[in-house]
Amino acid sequence: MAIVKRINVVFLYVRDLVTVRKFYETAFDLAKPIVDAKWWVEYAVGDGSHLALHQLDAKHATHAGLGTGAVKFSFEVDDIQVYAEKLKKLGATFHFEPRMEFGFWLAEFEDVEGNAVRLFQKITK
Repeated sequence: MAIVKRINVVFLYVRDLVTVRKFYETAFDLAKPIVDAKWWVEYAVGDGSHLALHQLDAKHATHAGLGTGAVKFSFEVDDIQVYAEKLKKLGATFHFEPRMEFGFWLAEFEDVEGNAVRLFQKITK
């Protein structure tokens, strides 16, 4: 039986690659990108996942759903409060502050282009 192992990469199409790149690199202390091209930058994140930021172009403009909440993803973090404060200092707007839901911590913010992104933290005992 074939099984899905993981989500490999999430692509986020953006209007201003330079600004969004700086935001994510600063907010999440992203290491040197594994791909650093003119229109696209990709980072290894955590344990085998990737985040790619791709400059919006005419080919993708009608499908990107920018700022519509069409796609959401979350970063699993070890201290949600620290990340929430860091994001606020970077100008992120929170839809909701860190709160406990279903046995874990969750928060949702908008990045500099209005994309809704979540923070997730497991509860450890």
